Amino acid sequence: MSIKNLMGTVTDDDLQLTKTSLRLEPDDTEDDILLRMLIKTARRDIIGQIGEQIDDFFDDNEVFKTAVLVEVGHLYNHRDSTSAQQEFEVPMALYSLINSMKDDYRYRLYLQAQVNTDGEKAGKNTEKDSSFASDNKLKNEPANSPQDSNLMNEEGENNG
Repeated sequence: MSIKNLMGTVTDDDLQLTKTSLRLEPDDTEDDILLRMLIKTARRDIIGQIGEQIDDFFDDNEVFKTAVLVEVGHLYNHRDSTSAQQEFEVPMALYSLINSMKDDYRYRLYLQAQVNTDGEKAGKNTEKDSSFASDNKLKNEPANSPQDSNLMNEEGENNG
């Protein structure tokens, strides 16, 4: 399922899984609208923290599904208005799950960049495909390489 679909739709299976996670009766439809909204909100939040460049990253991703369930559970159980003295912290498990996904996501981006770089060397790469590979973080050359003719020294003289 594409990221756009994940953030915009909730399947009946996802709704039932969420109800099971929250220990709600499957036949009780009173909170279905709220639950669908919370699922989309949690997905949007988690995807926003991880990234949207790899469209299929979240497909069949059990860590993502678990993180969504944890966040929905938190949002559902703490949906009452709170005073300034009452605070509800997000469960630590959610942070751990998100950090785990960030690591996997960055590694997949790195692998894609390597494939794109290899494709560029072979002449099979397009400008769109190589946009991430051109990022200095993934290049072997440092950001202040002599190849950058626009660098200035401390006195404002051009080093190029």
